[in-house]
Amino acid sequence: MYFNNLEGNIMMGKKKTKENKIVMLVDFENLLTNFEISSPTSYSVEAGFDKVTKEISREVGEITDVFIFVPPHLSSLWGETFHKQGFFTIYCPKIKTKDEGEKDTVDSILTEYGKREITKNPDLTHLCIGSGDKDFASSGEKNFVPLVRAAIRRGLKIIVVAGSLKSLSPELISLADSKPDGSKMVYLFSPTKE
Repeated sequence: MYFNNLEGNIMMGKKKTKENKIVMLVDFENLLTNFEISSPTSYSVEAGFDKVTKEISREVGEITDVFIFVPPHLSSLWGETFHKQGFFTIYCPKIKTKDEGEKDTVDSILTEYGKREITKNPDLTHLCIGSGDKDFASSGEKNFVPLVRAAIRRGLKIIVVAGSLKSLSPELISLADSKPDGSKMVYLFSPTKE
């Protein structure tokens, strides 16, 4: 009798294994310009998001939130799709500068937003970045490197979603964590109904 009670207390004191919780941050313009599609008649951004989120959910765990970072002109075109999917849209205007003419703010806003999100949400286990940013490693600010490093310091694993493997920098692929089978947690966004 005492042993059973002790065993029950030990079992009660055991920690449950932590369920995976994923936040997904997507540079939509980058995904949109870098995916590979064979037939324009089967094109569907909604189906592409359905496929990639189902695959990540099935293989890794629960996607708690999806934030889509877009310039305003793309949000007016795709806003209804994002809304139907239950995604949060973050507007990232292009701003005029003296030096560069017009500057894209998606990378900097996504990075700062992501840092706040991983800080305020201690239950997260994974950070998923959706991009097709070939200049990830070549630009001066190294785009998402500060965000990825902040996530790693917090103990999060990294997942990458891309339009195609050719569109990703080798550095971003190398920062993605591995699946149990040893392959990288890199998923392709394929906006087709097939």
